[in-house]
Amino acid sequence: MKHIVQELILDTAGEADGPRERCVFWAEVVKEYREKGSRAVTGVRGQFENFEKTQPGYYGEQGSNIIHQSLYSLFPPSSIDPSSVAPLSPNEFISRVLVPEVAIALIMEDRRSKGDKGRAEAVKILRDSAAYGVAMFPEDGGD
Repeated sequence: MKHIVQELILDTAGEADGPRERCVFWAEVVKEYREKGSRAVTGVRGQFENFEKTQPGYYGEQGSNIIHQSLYSLFPPSSIDPSSVAPLSPNEFISRVLVPEVAIALIMEDRRSKGDKGRAEAVKILRDSAAYGVAMFPEDGGD
């Protein structure tokens, strides 16, 4: 898992078949940036509009917190060159790209799936199960 995240952080060349070019979450950020501009993508309204996109599927908010904590421990935002993840800040890159990317890898592991087909299925599961995850595993633990 660490290797997958490192590749996404270090891929600044934008190669046609590089890790970021294969990452649906990075592609969405870039498309949104081109269509709406940086303020719309990184501002409060943009964050609110993209909340569901940052959810790790059926792992819910609790899973999101665990993934965030793990990523911050392994890859502190201060260790990520801001110019390498522009138009996002390192914190936004972690939330909008790395958290859902780790969730995809975990879903694929749960399902024992591999390859592009397994990845596409995992992305669909992540998106389809986001509401379930938020309802069943809220940040407050359901208390």
